[in-house]
Order: sequence, then structure tokens, then C-alpha cells
Amino acid sequence: MNRVKLDLINELNDVYINVGDIIVDHFTGYVGVLIWRESRIDMFKDDVYFWEIKWTKQFHKRKGQQIEVVGALEEKVLKLSILIGTIELYSVKEKK
Repeated sequence: MNRVKLDLINELNDVYINVGDIIVDHFTGYVGVLIWRESRIDMFKDDVYFWEIKWTKQFHKRKGQQIEVVGALEEKVLKLSILIGTIELYSVKEKK
């Protein structure tokens, strides 16, 4: 495994998300609450984790476009979005 991929995996592992955390999606303008984490079986990977999200508010519109949001996000996609800044995380737990 190359160095860049290892660094990314380490950074993703350092992002901790919990039930009750609040997220802000800066791309869509929605605010969401993480409701639960669910394990799903994948044919190629052992377990894939998804977070069910209750989206509560869209606080800006993108030039009149209606933006659809999904109720669940795959955990690695959520963590990567937090790392690159498209989703902002407000944790219910203090960082160690």
C-alpha cells in the first residue's frame, strides 16, 4: 500500500462520529443529526457501515434549485467529507 493511501486511512480513522452528532452539509445547506450506525454486508468487503441521518433544515438554496439529500451515508464517505470540509461535524462528545 502506498504512503498516500496509508496517510488517508490514518486520517479517516482519526475522525470519530457518534450518535447524536450534528453535521452541516455546506454543499446542500442542510443540517442533520446522526441517528444510528448500521452494518451492511458487501460481496467484496466484509462489513460496510452506514449512518442514518435525520436532515432538519436547508439554510440556503442554490439559485432556486431543489436539492435532494439521502437519509443515509456510508461511513467512509461521511468521514472523507468531514476531512475535506464539505461536511462540518459538531460532536456530542469531547475529543480526547
